[in-house]
Amino acid sequence: MILVMVLLCSIVFASGCISENKHSNTTKTYSQNNISFDYPGSWEIANTTSPNSVVAVADPSTVQNGNPTTFVLIQKPAVAKGTSIDTLYAANYASFFNNTYELVSEGNVTVNGVNALENIYKTNTTGIQKEYQAEWLSENGTAYVILCVSNVNDFKNQQSNFNLILDTFKA
Repeated sequence: MILVMVLLCSIVFASGCISENKHSNTTKTYSQNNISFDYPGSWEIANTTSPNSVVAVADPSTVQNGNPTTFVLIQKPAVAKGTSIDTLYAANYASFFNNTYELVSEGNVTVNGVNALENIYKTNTTGIQKEYQAEWLSENGTAYVILCVSNVNDFKNQQSNFNLILDTFKA
C-alpha cells in the first residue's frame, strides 16, 4: 500500500512538473493604431516595410537570415470609399496564382465575430517554402488584411498562435 502511495505521489509530482509551463501560456496585448489583439508572450513586435502595414508580430525563435519565418502582419489597404471587401479581395487575387503561388483553400470565415474572406496559399519565392493564411475583413468601415505566415513544415504547429491573434482582433 505504501509503495502504491509513493508511486501515485511520484506520478502526480512528475506530471505537475511537466505541465507547469507558464511561458507558453503568457500573452501580450497590442493596442495601438485603432486596433488591438493578443499575441504569444514569447513573440515580439517586428519591423515591417510592407505596404500599408499597421503592425507585425513575430516569433523570434524562427529568425533565418535576419528575418522571422513565422509572423503575423496586419495591413490596412488603401481603398476607395465604398469599395467592398469582396471587390478588394477579388482584385488582389485575380492574377495572383501562377507558377510561384499555389492556392491551398479559400472560403468565408469569421474573425472574432466579423465575417471575413480567407485565402490560404503556398509560395517559394524567397527560397524557403512558406504557407500564408490571409484573412480579409472590414470592420467599422475600414478594410484589414491579417496575414499569418510560417514555413510549410511548421504552419500547422503555429495555428494556435495565429488563432490567438485572430480570435482577439478588434478594430
